[in-house]
Amino acid sequence: MATSTAATASQRSSSTAKNRRWKTLKNQLPNYLFILPHFFLFSVFLLYPIFRGLQISLYDWKIMLTDQRWLGLANYQALMNDAVFWQVLRNTFWFMILTVIINVTLALIVAAGLKHRFTGSDFFRVLFYAPGILSVSVLGIIAIRVWEPQLGIINYYFVNVMGFPRVNWVSDPTLIIPVLSLTTVWWTFGFPMLVFIAGLHGIPEQLYEAAKIDGAGVLSAFRHITIPLIMPTMLFVVVTQFIAHMQVFAQPYIITGGGPGNASRSVVQYLYETAWKYFRYGYASAISVVLALIMIVVTIILFSLMRRRAEY
Repeated sequence: MATSTAATASQRSSSTAKNRRWKTLKNQLPNYLFILPHFFLFSVFLLYPIFRGLQISLYDWKIMLTDQRWLGLANYQALMNDAVFWQVLRNTFWFMILTVIINVTLALIVAAGLKHRFTGSDFFRVLFYAPGILSVSVLGIIAIRVWEPQLGIINYYFVNVMGFPRVNWVSDPTLIIPVLSLTTVWWTFGFPMLVFIAGLHGIPEQLYEAAKIDGAGVLSAFRHITIPLIMPTMLFVVVTQFIAHMQVFAQPYIITGGGPGNASRSVVQYLYETAWKYFRYGYASAISVVLALIMIVVTIILFSLMRRRAEY
């Protein structure tokens, strides 16, 4: 009798648990239905291309053939011995470092100046953000007019107004990356500025007032209050800027074509030319995989370093 009662109680408990799970699932079903379209598009346009790219990188892939020749890791071995790849990787890192440092530093300083509203503050915010709405093709046309050695605006003032010697901005291998970096800063500066303004509004004004009462100056308050409390925003800006500028393509492609020589050619431009100029799709896929791995590793390092700094 006791055994029968225990079995009945166990069945009721199991039935109650099943009903509870079904009720929970029924309540959460609308949430899953809401994310289903995004998950479908995410899988089709992101997950599938990632795995497909990994697969193609292991073959000598020909776009018109059904049977592809298996190479294994041969594409990656060739890539490690490719002098052009290492050069364009150095170009990309040099461009990224310059652009991120200038962009983040300048955006934070300007955001601190535009944090409080004053007469004309809205105008300056719009003015600084406005270049960001230009397409990269328009940016390229403007940059060519500005940096052109003979008739460019910069050289006009350098030579005709100030009497300096003419500078070959886009044909000097030592100057071309800084030129592209400054051009990109002018184009992309507005977004990090607005993000920093939003982050600065989250810092309580009472902290600055207390620091002022204690005799702290503007620079001291900026160093000991603004910088530590803006670190979460700084992390977001640095990581997004790093990811964006490591994938630079259009600026060197339009303005210099990657020249002079390979002095301004980026990894993504090299990848594009390998795939669509020389039709080496397997090798191009290997380049994309290596670039993605580099970006993932550096992003993890940035998160680790800056998150630790933010916790202090």
